[in-house]
Amino acid sequence: MCAGTLSAESQVHSNQKANEKFLVRHVRVIFWCFAVLFGFLQAWNNRHVMNSDGICYLDLSDAYLQGGWKMLVNGHWSPFYPWLLGVARLLLRPSGYWEFTTVHLVNFLIYVFAAGAFEFLLRELLACRTSSHQQKEGDPLAPCAFRSIAYLIFLWLSLTLITLERKSPDMLMSIFVYLGIALLLRIRRHPANWSAFAVLGVVMGLGYLAKAPMFPLAFVFFGAALFAGGHLRTMIPRTLLAFVLFALVCAPLVIGLSRMKGRFTFGESGKWNYLTEINGAGPVWYMQEAGTANGKFVHPPQKIFNFPPVYAFVGPVGGTLPVWYDPSYWIEGAEPRFDRHRQLAKSFRNLGVYFDLVFAREGALLVGFVVLCWLGARGEPGRIFREWPVWIPALAALGMYVVVLVQERYVAAFLIVLWVMLFSTVRLPAEGGSPPVAIGVTLALALALGTPMLLSATQDAFTGVLHHQRHTEWEMAEQLRRMGIQPGDRVGRIGGLHRVEWARLLHVQVIAEIAREQAGDFWSSSPEVQAQVVESFRKVGAAAIVAEQIPPAEVFAPPSSGWQRIGNTEFYVNLTPRAASTAGTQPDRASTATSLGRPAEL
Repeated sequence: MCAGTLSAESQVHSNQKANEKFLVRHVRVIFWCFAVLFGFLQAWNNRHVMNSDGICYLDLSDAYLQGGWKMLVNGHWSPFYPWLLGVARLLLRPSGYWEFTTVHLVNFLIYVFAAGAFEFLLRELLACRTSSHQQKEGDPLAPCAFRSIAYLIFLWLSLTLITLERKSPDMLMSIFVYLGIALLLRIRRHPANWSAFAVLGVVMGLGYLAKAPMFPLAFVFFGAALFAGGHLRTMIPRTLLAFVLFALVCAPLVIGLSRMKGRFTFGESGKWNYLTEINGAGPVWYMQEAGTANGKFVHPPQKIFNFPPVYAFVGPVGGTLPVWYDPSYWIEGAEPRFDRHRQLAKSFRNLGVYFDLVFAREGALLVGFVVLCWLGARGEPGRIFREWPVWIPALAALGMYVVVLVQERYVAAFLIVLWVMLFSTVRLPAEGGSPPVAIGVTLALALALGTPMLLSATQDAFTGVLHHQRHTEWEMAEQLRRMGIQPGDRVGRIGGLHRVEWARLLHVQVIAEIAREQAGDFWSSSPEVQAQVVESFRKVGAAAIVAEQIPPAEVFAPPSSGWQRIGNTEFYVNLTPRAASTAGTQPDRASTATSLGRPAEL
């Protein structure tokens, strides 16, 4: 009878395992379907959208395609993302009309790889949770419930904080964050595994090539690996192997940057942020005063007119917008200086950003976690402490950013890691009520997080798929081309929100500009002053000046003499005599190789 009872219990246990695997498989399939659908719709709806950062990455991809790897060595921008853009453009050879869409396609593929890396992290976390599970602490969340919550966390934070609208390497960096954490968990379970350490070193090196902040964070990962498990005598040589491989991957870029700057450096973006955020250097972009920093700028942008201020970007820096193509060039000579008062004030403001993210943007996750902890088994602090290989690198990253600048996209991957780790530590009572609690919280989070994502995806489908979107920046570039502006020309601009998409598509360079904040000063000045300003643009080689009107924030009426509206856009252009003399005489090159080239609709 005892044997029969054991056999029945074994059969029940086997059935439960089979049902669990069935549910997990279906949850994974549902996640991937929604992840791909939501990501694609967001990317497609923004296919014609570009920002100044994305334009610099496109310019770097141009430089790579023309000059090879050495052209990706840039003091401010990391090389991995523009290299991917260059490869995609080489393979697809998009016309000007589809160039921005190609960038969004690359972003979408990066997002899919990030989802795959997150899947690998979940597997390692579940394996680690199973191997360390102690029955006296209660039962962990069922794999089906835990995966559902983890997938919701990934989708919510990836699509709302990083997004596929922004053209940045933050999603690319998240891949290496997830892989690095997963490898730490594997090292914790198998500390004698040489291959895990080797892969960790390569992953950290690639993470640095994706984004410079991964360079200092790599040492936190190596420290966590050193103490993750096993004796130090065993762990030290394996950690050294990881470091050596990391150094080999990083060496070409670090050496190139250091030779360029004449000192050791792994990237200058942190310096730029500290100068602007803490030392008060500015005006931002134009860098005339170093604020509380040491030294002074040796070759800042030239101020070629006092009021309204006009800045020219004359120097060895290329790109569509030279002032942003390599900001590290314009700030040479100034060195960040610690300012206690400003540092504390900025850190408190950055902590406020974290507070808003956790208690407002991610309040549903916080409530769900608190409910599970309240109704579950006790001992959460101890279980959280045991997961230190996961939260130490993530907290180190959050602490690094809080010192200077916190932006949502910077910290999203680390917040994802922390939230998933917290839910993995939840333990429910072994008997009675645990399934309803887990199911209830999971459904509540699905409703709280899934509904906004579903509504956003529906809107993306409505505006991006069901309705044709005009590519206004491409149309503007075509209009300027017909007016006589040639690829390779230099142009100036007045006002605007750093919008130079038209300049990128026309392949011209913005050589001088008036900031948006001072655009009103130009339009309210006398005709004599306006003529002098226009002349200052022309003296630095601007073939045309493009002005943007943004109603109702900026309202102006361009004088009838010299200014023409560009089609039906909110842009106006003032052509130089050279450009004006050729306006209307240029042949329509829409069908030639030099055209911006709009192909048939997909």
